[in-house]
Amino acid sequence: MSRFNLNLPHRIQRGAWLAIIALVLNGCASDPSRTPGQPRATAQNPINPSDITITSVTEGLRLASLSREPLASTFRAKAAKLALAQGQFEDANRILALIQASNIAPSARVDYVLTKAQLFLIDGDASQALALLNQNNLTEFGLSIQDQIDLGITKANAYEQTGRMLAAARTRTLITPILTDAAATDNHEQLFNGLMTLPTALLKRYATDAATNDLRGWLSLAAMTKQLQNRPSQQLRALTNWKKLWAGHPAAQRLPKRLAFLDSVVAGQPKKVAILLPQTGPLATAGQAILKGILSAHFDQGRESELIIYDTHQSDSALDLVERAAQAGAEFVIGPLDKNRVTELAQARLKVPVLALNRVPALRSGTNQNGNLFFFSLAPEDEAKQLAEHGKQLGYKNILLIAPIDEWGDRTTAAFREAVGTDADIRVTEKRFSEDESYAAFVRRILEVDESQARANDLKRITGLSFEFNARRRQDIDMIALLASAENSKQINPALAFYYADDLPVFATSLVNQNNQTKINNLDLNGIRFCDMPWKLIPDAPLETTIQTAWPEAKGPLGGLFALGLDAFNIMPRLRVLREMPETPFYGLTGALTMDQQTVTRRLMWGLFESGEVTALPAVNESI
Repeated sequence: MSRFNLNLPHRIQRGAWLAIIALVLNGCASDPSRTPGQPRATAQNPINPSDITITSVTEGLRLASLSREPLASTFRAKAAKLALAQGQFEDANRILALIQASNIAPSARVDYVLTKAQLFLIDGDASQALALLNQNNLTEFGLSIQDQIDLGITKANAYEQTGRMLAAARTRTLITPILTDAAATDNHEQLFNGLMTLPTALLKRYATDAATNDLRGWLSLAAMTKQLQNRPSQQLRALTNWKKLWAGHPAAQRLPKRLAFLDSVVAGQPKKVAILLPQTGPLATAGQAILKGILSAHFDQGRESELIIYDTHQSDSALDLVERAAQAGAEFVIGPLDKNRVTELAQARLKVPVLALNRVPALRSGTNQNGNLFFFSLAPEDEAKQLAEHGKQLGYKNILLIAPIDEWGDRTTAAFREAVGTDADIRVTEKRFSEDESYAAFVRRILEVDESQARANDLKRITGLSFEFNARRRQDIDMIALLASAENSKQINPALAFYYADDLPVFATSLVNQNNQTKINNLDLNGIRFCDMPWKLIPDAPLETTIQTAWPEAKGPLGGLFALGLDAFNIMPRLRVLREMPETPFYGLTGALTMDQQTVTRRLMWGLFESGEVTALPAVNESI
């Protein structure tokens, strides 16, 4: 939910309220409730709506009912603003619905527009919020300092929700001078975190062309931070140089949180690291791919740590390997991969920090009491949750959830429903398919096309009339969540279009994107939006290209495991920071990484199939 810096108006005396009520009562020739010295509203001395304050929503509505326009709408606008500040979002929406925009006095329009825009943001409709703010030039009303702050923060939040991070940063720099120290710190954190979502190359280009020094400084700092995030020692030296060059910049006076802890990150880098992965046995292929990713990160950092590699397939106990590694001087352990071995470690006291490359669901509920055990994996549950959250943000209310009848389908549908939560406004209809059945028949059945035909046949029989009829799909769906493999999706997606659902948005997980396929093989996936890791959606990154040249298998299905190894090694010195600052992601090759209950979770990018090709979304297209 977006945060708003709303200061509630000061309480005014009861006598003043009586005077206002008396002024708006119809037909009062005299005002016995008015005390001497209180002003009367006249054509020459009207009440200024900006001077009106209320102490409760109920009071504002009562005064509105006693008033004529435009004063009635002024009271309602202030009541709606107060309801929003108190978290009464439905009440605020209902009150705003009573107001006709044409009735609002110019100076009261600020409350009306800001409250309505903020409610749009809460509902996930940032585009509507921006449109409303752009249609109303509020600055012409002589805004108070607080209104200037509220307008700036609301507009910045709207820009961020629509992916316009540069516009958001520009807006936040403009309001910084009028913020308190605490508010400025929070504003700077949001500004910097927004810029960090942009690609490094774009940050560098924007920094060169920025119109103001403040914005140029923020952009150059973000570019440096992003470019060197995998090399903490180099990043610290670059930060020292940046602070000298930009000594008067707000960020130099108070560093963003992710940089304020950089000293401790560098000091905490382990000198010796143990790697526990299967190099033989049934999981050897996966283990070797992860190890190659770890080695790539190790060499990219300049081999600042010594690595000890253990083959977990050759040992019966992961705990024994961890203890052996600790005795050998290892200060950190990456692995194991096998879920049973991770469970073994979760039940033990560990002498050194361990980043397990799998997760045990039961432990995420809070039963893991081992502060030295962290979990990091490519869990499909993260992706299913992101699909659900994305649908909610876009305002979809009736979701058709399609998944296979198997254990993977059970896990992902459960995660999807968990993310939807108890929101009564969202209805999820779950349909599961078997790989043995006809996908065309399955889609026809779940879209209830046969029922449409049956109703037409009944009507023909009852009326005795012959008429042309076009079958229809069910009309109570506005989004399709497709949890399926690429091969299954290639059959289900065309069937959805054939049976009249081509106008519905289809969202999927990364399983749908096999980035080693040709354009012609992907044509049946056209129109599907899916979440996936940057490794697959942002090709041709220098390190990725180097790895794929050395190990061509990194271009195919094993690519995600290479990326897992890279990120596991790179976040190793930052795990404590991620745990203490869960709102500050590490932008890795597997996604934007944050920490939740000792578990590293991923926020993925979005891609779209168009003409058999994958396009990364959103395409950043902002002018400086």
